[in-house]
Amino acid sequence: MACGDEETLPKAVLAYSHSWLPAQVDGVAVRMMAHVKAMVARGVKVTVVTPDFVLPADAAAGSKQAPQLDAIEGVEHLTVRSQLTPIYRKNMCSEFSIKNLRTFVQIIRRTKPDLVHGTTEAAMQVLATACMICGVPLVISMHTDVAAIAASDKHFSNLGSGCIGRLHAKAGVFFTYWGYRNWAIAGATYFCVSRQARAIMDTAGVRSTRVADGLWGPMVDREIFRIDIPADKVEEERQRLSFGIEDAFLMVYVGRVTAEKDVGFLVKALQRAPRRCILALVGPGSLVQELAQMHGPQHRLHCEGTFVGREQVALALRAADCCVSASTMETIGFLAMEAISCGTPMLAANAQGFAEHLSHGVNSRLFTPKDEESFDRELETLMTTSRTGCWTREHLRESMATASLEACTVRVTRAYKSAWLGQYLPLRYFLTTFLFALQWFFSCFIS
Repeated sequence: MACGDEETLPKAVLAYSHSWLPAQVDGVAVRMMAHVKAMVARGVKVTVVTPDFVLPADAAAGSKQAPQLDAIEGVEHLTVRSQLTPIYRKNMCSEFSIKNLRTFVQIIRRTKPDLVHGTTEAAMQVLATACMICGVPLVISMHTDVAAIAASDKHFSNLGSGCIGRLHAKAGVFFTYWGYRNWAIAGATYFCVSRQARAIMDTAGVRSTRVADGLWGPMVDREIFRIDIPADKVEEERQRLSFGIEDAFLMVYVGRVTAEKDVGFLVKALQRAPRRCILALVGPGSLVQELAQMHGPQHRLHCEGTFVGREQVALALRAADCCVSASTMETIGFLAMEAISCGTPMLAANAQGFAEHLSHGVNSRLFTPKDEESFDRELETLMTTSRTGCWTREHLRESMATASLEACTVRVTRAYKSAWLGQYLPLRYFLTTFLFALQWFFSCFIS
């Protein structure tokens, strides 16, 4: 980092992430954990707060122990009570409660951070209120398009996929956008991951003055995801994932094996693909139990359904002939950044983050979302593309140079510098308190 950028670094940061490995496996966890490590390496004192990922009913019954979350050297990691997200009940967030509000206030007052950096989640009003009470700037990084998830996942609502469920999902999206404005009232500054995430702020009606300049952008740890992984390890992994089939064309998907990630589309596409194509699904998820029955060379599907570490992910991506995803809800698409940094081309849906950060015909082939013919055509093209010119591993990796941790740290510290510490007038206190109470009621009602 340049000398001028070092001067923008805060001395202490409290980082709240609603996702953390291995409890929740997604791009938010990957990004926030990498960012925390980068800040610590630059001498910033970082305190991390996450949910404990144990539901209150389980904790009361003693039926489930808190998962062992990955530790980062030199970082104090604290947890708050958890609940299922009020609408999208496949994930957890911090519990919307007075107890968690008091906990956040106590942590902020004890650690005395220059600012708080939180990720968008259902109970962010709790953290926003705590920051207002303590007079500390809050930066919220905008990661997830809730509307896109609601549109693509028929099980988004816990009330079913019928009329009531659809109304429930629409209400959830409405109140999510409503929440974004509420957090701005509490004095939060938004830092968007991508242009698509910034568009979400416009849709939600958040004033541009509440959004930091610049974007966090693509991010990948290029020391883990690299070309020069030992050849013997790469070959061993390739043989394992492809069941030792000679002349296999190995497609690897890494991430949550769930409906909203359109994994079902990939499995159906595999059935139409040439016989030498193998699809390896790396990661856990709600579809694993069903797809595990197809695991084996006869179906050309590798699905173990277990969580693996980052080094193992890099090994799988380096061993693949291409990385594949049909998801249409990626604000960035970490999988693509990691695969290409390993010198492996991407076959992805031409939507959201993939469309924004990948170059069709240069480091990827992009197909029309949910279009079977388009997917089949792009797969055939990729299979016959010579790995020369811009398709060499070296050129593919170079196309992700701006996604390095170094470049991302520069961008986020600039956003920190622009964080706004609002004038906490009586009216603002009243509105924030009122909105906290109203959202607490809404959270209790739909839970």
